[in-house]
Amino acid sequence: MNDLPLLKTIHVTAVITSIALFFLRGLWLLLGSDIMQQRWVRIAPHSVDTVLLLSAIALAWQLGYSPFNSPWLATKIVALLLYIALGMLAFKFARTSAQRLTAWLAALLVFAYIAAVAVTHDPLPLHGMTLP
Repeated sequence: MNDLPLLKTIHVTAVITSIALFFLRGLWLLLGSDIMQQRWVRIAPHSVDTVLLLSAIALAWQLGYSPFNSPWLATKIVALLLYIALGMLAFKFARTSAQRLTAWLAALLVFAYIAAVAVTHDPLPLHGMTLP
């Protein structure tokens, strides 16, 4: 039985849900919304990110990818660590609104880079692009 299409669907759905939650939480944080104090806002992102990580590992295993034989995957992992660090800075450690905003925006840019690397399987996803 080939579970690859289902696994990819789960992974992509988790990616979309994860970034949507990250984006909303950032807006709520920057706007000082009380919704940030709700329990589900603290729990849901971790649950979604767990599904995301497990599905990524399962996909890599099923497809035979490893950071050692796939430079694009190694790049994604390093970028993911940067994304996590920036998210932690934005949501936990930044002391001012400007620091939170800067870290949140930087994390969103890193996420866009991770997505581009994932789609192109290239650590430099924009090289070779020409402007119209």
